Amino acid sequence: MISSTLRPGEQSPPHPVVQRRKPKQQRLLFQLLSWFCLLLACCGASWFAFQTFLVPQPKTFTPDWQNARWIQTNDPKAVVSYFRTTMVFDAPPENAFITIAASQVFRLYVNGVFVGSNTLDFVQGQTQQTYMFDLSASVTVGKNVIGIRVANVDNGHPQLRATIGTMWGNKTKYYPSDNTWQMTSDSALAQPRGAASIYSWSVPAFDASRWPNAQYATTAPAPAPLLMNPLVYTQPMPTHWISDGARLESFYVRQFSVTNSFDNALLRIVATGEAQVFINDHLYAQWNGLVNIPQVNAVTYLSTNGQPAPYRNGLLMGVYDVTPYIHTGTNTIAIHVLAPGSAIAKVGLDSLRSALSADMLVGSGTNYTNYTNPLANDNGWHASSHSVAGWTNASNAVFSWHIPATIGRPGSSHAFYLPDSNTPRNVQVIPASQIAEVCGWSSLGVLVFWLAFSLLMLRRYYPTRKAALAAGSLIWLPALALEITLVVLGRQSSLPQPFPYDWQWTTLLLATVVISASGFWYSLRQQSRQQPVTYQAPPRRVRAPQTRNQQVRYWLQHNWAILPVFLLGLVMVCYQPDYEPYWQDELSSFYAARFIMAHGYPAFISGFVYAKGELFSYLLALFLSIGGTTNPIVPRLISILAYIAGLPILYVTVSRLFNRRIAWLATAMLAFSPYAMTWARQVRMYELAQLMVIIVVATLYWALQYREKIKPVFIAVGTMLIAYFSHEEVFIILPAIILSALGASREGRYGMPSIMRKKHWWLALLLGATVIIIQLSIVFLSHPPKFGSDQSQRPQIAPTLNNISYYYHLLFAPFPPKDGPTPWVVSTPFIAINAYLALLGCVVAFIRKDRRPQYVATFLIVSSLTLACIFTMEADRYYYPLLPLLYTMAAYGFWQVLQFLWHIMRPLLALMNRQRQPGSSLPLMVRIGTGMTAGLLCASVLLIPMLPLSNSNLFLNRIMGTPYHHHFADYDNATQYIKDHEQPGDFVIAASPAVIATYYLGHVDAYFSVDRALFLFEKGDGKIIETTTGSHALLNQADFQTELAMHKRIWLISDNGGYQGGVTKNARFNFPPPDFRTVYEGYGSAVYFRSTGN
Repeated sequence: MISSTLRPGEQSPPHPVVQRRKPKQQRLLFQLLSWFCLLLACCGASWFAFQTFLVPQPKTFTPDWQNARWIQTNDPKAVVSYFRTTMVFDAPPENAFITIAASQVFRLYVNGVFVGSNTLDFVQGQTQQTYMFDLSASVTVGKNVIGIRVANVDNGHPQLRATIGTMWGNKTKYYPSDNTWQMTSDSALAQPRGAASIYSWSVPAFDASRWPNAQYATTAPAPAPLLMNPLVYTQPMPTHWISDGARLESFYVRQFSVTNSFDNALLRIVATGEAQVFINDHLYAQWNGLVNIPQVNAVTYLSTNGQPAPYRNGLLMGVYDVTPYIHTGTNTIAIHVLAPGSAIAKVGLDSLRSALSADMLVGSGTNYTNYTNPLANDNGWHASSHSVAGWTNASNAVFSWHIPATIGRPGSSHAFYLPDSNTPRNVQVIPASQIAEVCGWSSLGVLVFWLAFSLLMLRRYYPTRKAALAAGSLIWLPALALEITLVVLGRQSSLPQPFPYDWQWTTLLLATVVISASGFWYSLRQQSRQQPVTYQAPPRRVRAPQTRNQQVRYWLQHNWAILPVFLLGLVMVCYQPDYEPYWQDELSSFYAARFIMAHGYPAFISGFVYAKGELFSYLLALFLSIGGTTNPIVPRLISILAYIAGLPILYVTVSRLFNRRIAWLATAMLAFSPYAMTWARQVRMYELAQLMVIIVVATLYWALQYREKIKPVFIAVGTMLIAYFSHEEVFIILPAIILSALGASREGRYGMPSIMRKKHWWLALLLGATVIIIQLSIVFLSHPPKFGSDQSQRPQIAPTLNNISYYYHLLFAPFPPKDGPTPWVVSTPFIAINAYLALLGCVVAFIRKDRRPQYVATFLIVSSLTLACIFTMEADRYYYPLLPLLYTMAAYGFWQVLQFLWHIMRPLLALMNRQRQPGSSLPLMVRIGTGMTAGLLCASVLLIPMLPLSNSNLFLNRIMGTPYHHHFADYDNATQYIKDHEQPGDFVIAASPAVIATYYLGHVDAYFSVDRALFLFEKGDGKIIETTTGSHALLNQADFQTELAMHKRIWLISDNGGYQGGVTKNARFNFPPPDFRTVYEGYGSAVYFRSTGN
């Protein structure tokens, strides 16, 4: 549709152009290229060396399970299961720990106190792992209970494997998971009526006599690696401390020897106050081991599920991986301890000031018997209340300090593994001198190799020394591309650790440099032996394909590379489209389509007219009429088909506007985008809106090319209206359409837009504006009077700067996921690299003054600014229709960087002193090297948003065997439980979106309305109902109490998360009431029940 013919005043698209540069300009470019490549090489080498030698990398250890078995409940349909075991101690153990693995998410409690969870790791996409926790401060004399709640968020069976270890002196006793453990998947047994809290099932006084014994798992999960040295927990701390008396600060120093080679060294320290740790005269860490009193979370449900650990007397023990900072031979450790002042009374250490206990575990391999403790003997310590010069390096004056007193262990401590921590009280410092040393030696190695190779091996092939140096700097590019790819792959945690900063990958990178240098030298040597090319190849006649078969073969010959992208995208989007349960917005579209089938216009069950996404609603009604309303796949077919159609349309459009390579990369970015994999499988209009944005961009530019004709502009306006009716929030492209059309139609000496003088353009604009105004009038007039006023009533269209921060972080600096009780939360895909490349592409487009890139860049920039500054709502789905434009400009920016480097590098790769034709090909080895380098960079750009795979696509995770999880709450399971136990006359109240319970259950009688006045209206009888389902709105506790008094059997459906948190916030509702009991709990839902007859 988009012609390749250029209008007057337009420039050709940015295809490579062979130009002859002046010798001075060429020498300057060679120098810039040389220094640029060297800078990248030095940065890459320094970064890899810094990570390898100075940053402790995770290692994989084999857990010691002590014959623990995988156990599970006897209910194959269970989503959440509870496990518990009881231990009785006559004396408190000196050390207690647990090794635990679960499928998939667990929360660990000891005697009713929350100890740990893997929720955050799971949400961040880390694969199944084994964890260890310190239980020393949680167990007591007498009866102790270990309680573990396991949830499976991937349609699987909750399974558990655990071993509890307790130590008295040199005696260790283990309690492995077996069929003596108790378990239940019945929430009524785990949380009976009258329970003090929802974690009372894990306290010793709880009556678990009705819980059955656990069953052994029939199919055990794959072995889960342990990413920390188990000696951190299995090896007890010394029973004694060292003290310099009741001083406000003390300085401790000693030397120790490491005789054998090692690959793992762990420093464990616990002190009464803040401690500064120096290793070999370098400040390594600052640690404050006082336990904080936890702050109350703003969302109250987080403080009622037992997850925040209550305050416990004691100290935290910091554990540091100091492997990179000690060496074989004599080492020095120095520790400065400050007394914590008045806070010391909280931990029961009033008689002590600056005391500490420290040890070090040094060894290698996974055989735990190979580890030694060079700090086991306290006689080597020296202490003083004042420091002297060089005290951190064991100067002679230090050895005159007195030996600190040995005291009994003043109290319990809790192990805290620092590589997995995010506490602000821990500050780890990598010495600047060591960083400078590593980076300096790495950069020096790069420079020495570059000089030697360029001057000794390449100088004979180039006319000047500067040209040889510039050519020599190119050998680092393949290794840099490989390093970037390895760093990107490091985002996938399922790869064997440590990755990629170990000796194997370091060797591969060094080998890549050697192979690149050897191949480059060999290709130059072969070129020098060949005769110069002095003839001009005759022009080839290219005959245009005539028949349809010839056209197909011609297209496949030039565009075959896009077919794998299409096929893989097709499989990914079509694989189990019914995997995710419906969420509230999907069901809004579903019920609007059902109303169209019955009455001919879009509206909800309540009769509320849904004048939004009318085109999508009518298409959905058509699909439901053909495929039926009960098939869960049929409603999602529109989005799937829109995704499938959008890929080739985007490819063709970008091919015409730019070139095939840019089109391939932009299409691949969109095809594999996690955003696309989400919205292309939902019953919402966002995928259709995105498809129409692509078509609008194509048809508008086609109309601009034939601006004198009438038909193209009216077709363009028609596609714009279709896009608008597919989703009204596509209005953000309307200002972009006007400005892009004006900019692309500039002609003449003064660059005035020619379309302003075209009558048919004004008529088309008037037609489009009239239709939109009519639609907005219908929306305004059909909306019932506003009821109440809250945050939901704020205008959606208004100038604002508040959203700029949100969309900036969405595109350029995404926020990390927050830890919470919802393991099904959706992580924001990392598209920062795409956004920065798109920004670069926009800048280059305006600098080069290329009309076609400028057209797309203007469309993207203006639409993005309209969304951020005019539309007051915030959500990533509002930006989703613009993603094809973002990916197009990102591909353009990426291609411009490659083209710029290629234009400079080609004369160096083709031997400057040889007379070669501009169109002659380079040697095979050079083409392979440059092709692999570009391919690795393209792969890195495509892989960054996709990793980790657990947040990308279901099909890829099934193929790779990595864990996956639902991204929406399991109301389908919760409502199914109500269906199985419901009786006529039961009353259902939703502490969740009412439309979901209505779909799965068939009815909802009332729901809690919190800050949702926009979704309420008043019926003729004066009753306030919800717009989607017509259910009664509970606005306050009095309304809730009225319903409780009027009905005997009442069901409460909750999301067990954010919605329930809003209900209980500021004690607005008493939820759940004390006479209700939990009868079902899913991974993202809960059901409470009350019957006055029971």
